[in-house]
Amino acid sequence: MIEIGRRNNAPSSQQPFHDIYLFHIDPGQPDTPFCFEQSMGGGHMEHGGARFLARDELDAWPGEWREHLKKADCAWVAELIDAHPQADQATLVALILQRHQQPNKPVGRLKAIGHWFKRNIRVGGRYGI
Repeated sequence: MIEIGRRNNAPSSQQPFHDIYLFHIDPGQPDTPFCFEQSMGGGHMEHGGARFLARDELDAWPGEWREHLKKADCAWVAELIDAHPQADQATLVALILQRHQQPNKPVGRLKAIGHWFKRNIRVGGRYGI
């Protein structure tokens, strides 16, 4: 599986510290390559789970796939899928993987650390960001 996006959305209504949304592509499962995962409280055993879907199952899934992608910090995947409504599933997987593998702009060390904190740590309250 190839991880496309991940972000800790805690604190949430159910979990104060660990509520991670993830999105993966699994080329080994060509029938259902899109994996939507949520990890709460440290793993899947108590809360959370994973769901593998095909392109034609996305809109019928009650998990609101666009919102999940947004919470996994990869809303661009939904934009890419919506921009190619006639594309078959294999083409969409290839487009997502191609965009994901594009090199990011280089950033300084402190900026990279700041981005990591922004993705993984949420601060609430009066001085929260």
